Amino acid sequence: MTSPNMRMIVSNLNDIATLAATSEALPVAYTQRSGRAYVWRSTSTSTQVITGEWESVQSVDAFTLYRHNLSPSATVRIEFLLDGETVYDSGNTAVAELITPPTLRVGIDPWGVTYNDEIPVPLTSIWLPATIADSFRITLIDPANPAGFLQVGRIIIGLSISLQYNPAYGVTMAWQENAQQVRTEGGSLRTITSGSQARLLSVSQDTLPEQDRVKLTTELVKRGKQADIFVSLYPEQGGVKELEHAFLSRRQNDYTTTHDYFGNWQTSFEFLEV
Repeated sequence: MTSPNMRMIVSNLNDIATLAATSEALPVAYTQRSGRAYVWRSTSTSTQVITGEWESVQSVDAFTLYRHNLSPSATVRIEFLLDGETVYDSGNTAVAELITPPTLRVGIDPWGVTYNDEIPVPLTSIWLPATIADSFRITLIDPANPAGFLQVGRIIIGLSISLQYNPAYGVTMAWQENAQQVRTEGGSLRTITSGSQARLLSVSQDTLPEQDRVKLTTELVKRGKQADIFVSLYPEQGGVKELEHAFLSRRQNDYTTTHDYFGNWQTSFEFLEV
């Protein structure tokens, strides 16, 4: 069985929805803003429901909670509706993926540890068949959250772009740390850091048929480098491999295509985490 190709969410439909939430210690509208300091926060750990409505019908096949504080025992449920009728229901889905033997080192790793714990940016993605909807409902259940509240940085909803061919081998992932190594007069090494990290994913698309080039051009050029893009290099594959290579980004390089031979183009991307 072949794995799904890289997917990108270029147009985040959450950002154009009218949102409401059960409670708002910090406003749910903050999930529509890109800065890391903007988060929705509930007033308690009771069940929270976030709803969104669009002015017109939208096509969706992807949902992600990004930079959330949900505990490993939490569940999320995403429902898409059309004219008040449910057209997709994920059911209550675990937000974390448990590490099980033989990957789990029995007697060394704590029981209940998750792959999500290994990545500094918590996210939970649900991929679904292409669906037509005019509203959505997100239900979060996490009564044991140790923080005493539920929090989400970004909600990502959209119709993914997936090309006919995957990027070429040679994909590079860099974890960029905002840190500087400084040697003191006494010879000790000190690290000056803010503690923040950002991923940089570099991919080359060496096999790009004309129809895919048109798709990329029409989706990327009009939005420019300022647009947030959710990229998932290994969707639905699970584990650290999927989590590490899935994040909200912006293009660092200019969009460039090369017509290298008949019927084929080439391009490359540098996705820098926001």
